[in-house]
Amino acid sequence: MALIKPLGYDPDRCARLLKEMELSGMVLTSNDNVFYSTGLPVTRGHQNPILFALSNKFPPYSVIDAEGMPAAIVWAGAVGHHELWTKEVLTSFLENGTTEELIPFVQQKFPKGARVGIESSMPHQLAEVIKAKIEGIELVVIDELLDELRLVKSPQEISKLKHSLEIAEKVEETIFSEMTPDWSVFKLVSRSKQLIYENDGTGVDHATIAIGNTNPEILEDGIGSPGDLVVMDVGAILDGYVSDTRRLGCIADVSPDLSELNKTMAEIVVETGKKSLRPGRNFSEVCADAEARYLEHGKEPLFLNAGHSIGIQTEELWLTRESTRVIQENMVFNIELYSALKPGVYVGTEDTFLVKSSGGEQLTRLPHDMVKIG
Repeated sequence: MALIKPLGYDPDRCARLLKEMELSGMVLTSNDNVFYSTGLPVTRGHQNPILFALSNKFPPYSVIDAEGMPAAIVWAGAVGHHELWTKEVLTSFLENGTTEELIPFVQQKFPKGARVGIESSMPHQLAEVIKAKIEGIELVVIDELLDELRLVKSPQEISKLKHSLEIAEKVEETIFSEMTPDWSVFKLVSRSKQLIYENDGTGVDHATIAIGNTNPEILEDGIGSPGDLVVMDVGAILDGYVSDTRRLGCIADVSPDLSELNKTMAEIVVETGKKSLRPGRNFSEVCADAEARYLEHGKEPLFLNAGHSIGIQTEELWLTRESTRVIQENMVFNIELYSALKPGVYVGTEDTFLVKSSGGEQLTRLPHDMVKIG
């Protein structure tokens, strides 16, 4: 019998945050936060993502009390032969039965006039039903509270993120060793996905891959020509935790200006990650540091954000110029910055850093060298 429990959720820390906001608890409705608080594998990145696939029929829920302890509500087929860490587990085999279990449970859990936290993504109809069932209840959006919880990673979460990153790096390293100039975008994507699973990943987060001017977001196939840039931006998933790394290659000869810009951007990314991601500083200060480094290298600071935190989602919170959120030890960030080589051609890199007391520890190990293909 396997024990299902979360890797990073801390009930005591959650209870303190709930008390600060004068909340009686919260109702979590997104798959990501149900997974985060209960450990139930309801996101897409697990060995069998069936609970994610069935979310339209059996949406999972986590109801957390004032002590920070969650109760799980999930499809009944999920819990056989397993022990759940949560105090209470409610199940149903009926279509939308999990929602039917949720409503009376919330009525029982929270008194009249209670202040209860919800996610901004909670379905409007569900929120209206809860308000109709509990007299005087106040539903308070607690997205920032959840961000605060999830940003600081536990040792177990850090271990998963490191391993997930190692998988993504192995994928890119293998691709660049195998690729020949006649490979198409679709072949690169297909091989990358295959390699994620061959290296023990449990899911594909993204395969943002381009050759030349092809669109890497909504993929279009194509084969490159000499001088075309090859962009490999790959993310693996390992037991619900994701990675994100980016490296570049070039078909045939690598021009000196391309090689030099790639080297410059790697220096800016690594310096920003190692020196600017220090406890006590805020997100906007990291952006200011990145801007200064661009200018030191004679480059225009072309970015909306200097990167993002990473965990259960690829881009949890952006490092923006406007954010005064404070960096804490054991947060994990990707620094991701680019510069234009010429119109339509952007060169940059992306590395992952763990915040330690002295600054950012670089977790990404792949060299930044531009890879010559063919």
